[in-house]
Amino acid sequence: MSHPIELTRRVTALIGVALILYTAAVDYRQVQADEGPTSNAPIRIVAPHRLPADDIDAQRTPLGVPNDYKPWIARLANGELLIVGFCYGGVPSNELAAGEPYIERAVFWRSDDGGRTWGSREERNDIRGREFSLNCLSDGTLLMPCHFLGNDAANRDGYTYSKLFRSGDHGHSWGEIRIGPDGFPPKANTATDWTVIEMPNSDAAGQSCVLFGVSMQHGGEKAGASVRLWQSRNSGQTWDRSLNPDTDGWSDVDGFFSQSTTHRCTSGKLLHAIRVDRTGPHWKLPSTSGIKVEAGDQGDRMMLWESTDEGRTWRRHGQDGRFGTYGEMYPRFLKLQDGRLLLTFTVRSNSTDGHSLGLRATISSDDGETWDFRRDRIVIDAQNHGASGGGFGNTIQIDDGTLITCYSYRGVDGKTHIEAARWRLPASLPTP
Repeated sequence: MSHPIELTRRVTALIGVALILYTAAVDYRQVQADEGPTSNAPIRIVAPHRLPADDIDAQRTPLGVPNDYKPWIARLANGELLIVGFCYGGVPSNELAAGEPYIERAVFWRSDDGGRTWGSREERNDIRGREFSLNCLSDGTLLMPCHFLGNDAANRDGYTYSKLFRSGDHGHSWGEIRIGPDGFPPKANTATDWTVIEMPNSDAAGQSCVLFGVSMQHGGEKAGASVRLWQSRNSGQTWDRSLNPDTDGWSDVDGFFSQSTTHRCTSGKLLHAIRVDRTGPHWKLPSTSGIKVEAGDQGDRMMLWESTDEGRTWRRHGQDGRFGTYGEMYPRFLKLQDGRLLLTFTVRSNSTDGHSLGLRATISSDDGETWDFRRDRIVIDAQNHGASGGGFGNTIQIDDGTLITCYSYRGVDGKTHIEAARWRLPASLPTP
């Protein structure tokens, strides 16, 4: 998992330094940030094809304090919206003073009016970790995976692993379980999917089964053996951890279920979008990239995998799993009310659309079978300054069709900031 200040995953974080901007040795396209940090900048459409060319109005709400980072939003069973991010350092300034212990923890914001306004920032020192995601099950249970760095002062084991939090009261109180060490090699850097899949329980009519992918980083030859698809038939209270799916020879620095999301299509097919590392066997696309030199993890990319047997076996989508290009990662799926499938993703380097680094989206109109990352490209946010820090976030849709997206960006002050945006996606035009 990447450092909050976007150092490479394989470089130890330097405690006592407020911010270190990672500068990669790479021929990135550098473009200026489009807008200031508090503007209601419109959402733009690049290369319109089936979407209207007009800009989309957006209501943007700044949240939190400087150095809050990497948010995720969910709609709760009681109608509230909940955003989770993480912070580190001192309270309430969120700065890291020299000699201060480095501790990452969750921060929350709530909205009870569909994201028009947001409540106060809630910092939770009892929820330790980073890169949280939120999953709301049909019965209202919240499942929230996270990563826990080895250099976090609260980590008594001294090596990185993942955790899963569970809440039955809309996120006010949480229990947690650790991913590993049982079932993994000693000191394994365990990882998880950001999303869980809820599907009908074939063993009990009217009930559901929840699937949750776990794996490990830096697995090498052991990568495939460590992949598990946990199953729960009581909303995450207990898990059957035995299923070791066939991942078709997967071997990468990133685990098969790591910095990834899974979506269940209308047909029942599972789509799994995963980040792949530049040092691994899956990174190089069979086409010219325009990138002459690459270093660090800023130029990682995505692959798309699929399963037609409820996650037991996985194969590359299409011929080679191609999904976007270099520097595009952190995928999130959303099935829209009109049936289209929205993919929200991050441009962390090598922007190809003329806008600064940040959050983008694209649409599939055939339930995820085909994707176009060039035409109808939706620029949700493009205000990042510097080589990293922008874009991490996801999108939800509320009952009236409004979309709410959260994201982080690095401002002119060199610090990360979080915003939420309300917007509406126009209908697709007739096929040209």
